[in-house]
Order: sequence, then C-alpha cells, then structure tokens
Amino acid sequence: MISSGNSRLCYIGDLAHHPVLLLEHPRTQFAFDTDPAQSAESRVRMMDMFAANRIPILAYHFARPGAGHVAKAGEGYRYFPMPMNLEGINAV
Repeated sequence: MISSGNSRLCYIGDLAHHPVLLLEHPRTQFAFDTDPAQSAESRVRMMDMFAANRIPILAYHFARPGAGHVAKAGEGYRYFPMPMNLEGINAV
C-alpha cells in the first residue's frame, strides 16, 4: 500500500495479472502459484477490500495506464482504468 496524506494506492504485483481472466473469475487457480487455492482466496479477499473501500490499484500487467479501480460484478470484479492525461505529450 502506497500512502500520501489521505490518498492510497495499492501496487498489486502478481495478485492479478489479467484484468478480465483474474478479475471476472478471481477464483481461477494457476499451477505457477506456490499454493493455487490460497492464491485464489487471497485475490478474492484483497479485491473485496479494494472494491469496498474504493482503493485504487496499480497493476503492471494491465494495459496502460495500469492504474484504476475495481468494483464487485457478480461473482467477480470489473476493472475501471483511470483516465489518462495526455496533455503536454508530443506525438512523433
């Protein structure tokens, strides 16, 4: 968790490496995890917290900008990327 004043952002690392597969189906288990069942339950617990408290996430595996919010959607979650500010960026 990264904090500054009253603002928070959670860097999620490999908690979820795909915004559709692992958010819409958070209990999906992968053989690459040390404990696939525990990883899936940890993902659900953390996503519940992010959604309930509207804590923004930073996910380096997600498409640009890689930061946004999650909301509960059925048995899973939906990812809402933060808008990108392209002001001042010159296209080449």
